[in-house]
Amino acid sequence: MNTRNWLHILSLFAFVCLSYAQERTDWEREYLHKGVKTLRIRGYHVKENGAVAQKGLLIAEMNIEKTFDAQGNLVKEIFFDERNAETLRYEYTYSKQKVKKYKIHLDPKREKVGITVFNCDGRGNVTKEETYDQEGTLQYSAFFVYDQAGRETESNFLRDDFSAKFNSTYDHKGRLLEQEQHIVDKGENILNKAKYRYNSHGDCDRIISLLNRNFAQKKSFQYKYDKKGNWIGRFEYQDGKPMTIIERQIEYF
Repeated sequence: MNTRNWLHILSLFAFVCLSYAQERTDWEREYLHKGVKTLRIRGYHVKENGAVAQKGLLIAEMNIEKTFDAQGNLVKEIFFDERNAETLRYEYTYSKQKVKKYKIHLDPKREKVGITVFNCDGRGNVTKEETYDQEGTLQYSAFFVYDQAGRETESNFLRDDFSAKFNSTYDHKGRLLEQEQHIVDKGENILNKAKYRYNSHGDCDRIISLLNRNFAQKKSFQYKYDKKGNWIGRFEYQDGKPMTIIERQIEYF
């Protein structure tokens, strides 16, 4: 895999690995203000028309619908392909204390094709998750470590010939400030150090990545917001070139 592709994957991992502190609801993990019932996400490749960047083809990996309960817990995710046909859905189950227990993986016919099981500490932070296929075979494991403030400081992902370890530091507002990322994929070692900056809304507007200590890349983001302060549009740039347009449709309680 080439260097630029690895930097893109690592930047996506960075947002994912902020996952499971109890003090943060799933609304916050999705960078949402309170009261969101449904979040519909669509990502598009950029099609340049002269000096104007327009929406191009739909990106299947960014074609998702998420549903929350009134407390901000994620209860359902539906994934779609580039033609908007459903490909997979997750349905989440919680304990009486609203701690994540597991999520069921369902195909478009609503048949079970897998399960992810969560282990939590006494504060409700997810410390371990394991995903199994329909035969009960382990597909991957993930482990998480938190500081006293409930912020995720270390995360590890393990799968057959793939592993990833992230170490994170935060600013005084609890926002991800810097992250060291080490990935081993089929024997290939990838080291990345990423630094994050935020706009006045608290959303990340820049990521500087240094891959294997010798290749730098800058990803920057511009946002459009609704009246409740949730972003509903985002332009993503790579080294100043527009790459992706993401739209979010939000239904509130």
